[in-house]
Amino acid sequence: MSNSLFEILWRPFQLNPDMPLEGINRKQYLQNKFGGKEKAQKTYQLIHNAGLKNGIHFQFEKINKTPNSFASHKLLALAHKYNKQDDVIEDLFYSYFIEGIDIGNVNELIKIAKQNNIFDKKTLNYLKSNEDKNNLLAEESQARDFGINGVPCFIINKEYVLFGAQNTDKFLEIFNNFSK
Repeated sequence: MSNSLFEILWRPFQLNPDMPLEGINRKQYLQNKFGGKEKAQKTYQLIHNAGLKNGIHFQFEKINKTPNSFASHKLLALAHKYNKQDDVIEDLFYSYFIEGIDIGNVNELIKIAKQNNIFDKKTLNYLKSNEDKNNLLAEESQARDFGINGVPCFIINKEYVLFGAQNTDKFLEIFNNFSK
């Protein structure tokens, strides 16, 4: 989406590229990634607290399944063609982090597409097809080649890369460099 100062473009990046298409049980995911729920709690508490400071009330306990996010990335690529990426990403984030909805489920993605008026006869076929698969995987591979291994990651004006959550001052410092 574009405004007078910035163009924001959401790019595909799977944190778990080897995730089975059907996703996995959240408890199993936490066990595999962190060695159990208790060890994950410290990380998720930091995220929860940061969210609260920004008016976001994460509901991690509602998440029953960790999805394969590839179909969500396809929906986001489709949303780009309609200039609705920001709206769709907000709905994806809200659905997953607040409502615990499986955003790897094509039926759930269709609901989001409909909410954003980007659903037509071709949308379901697109989400279930291999169309754009190679392009999206190539973008992700390129990101990994650049050293990106997690999210969030911000690439600003193809010159600056910020890894992880950042405070406002860091962004302002970079933006001010452009005005000099």
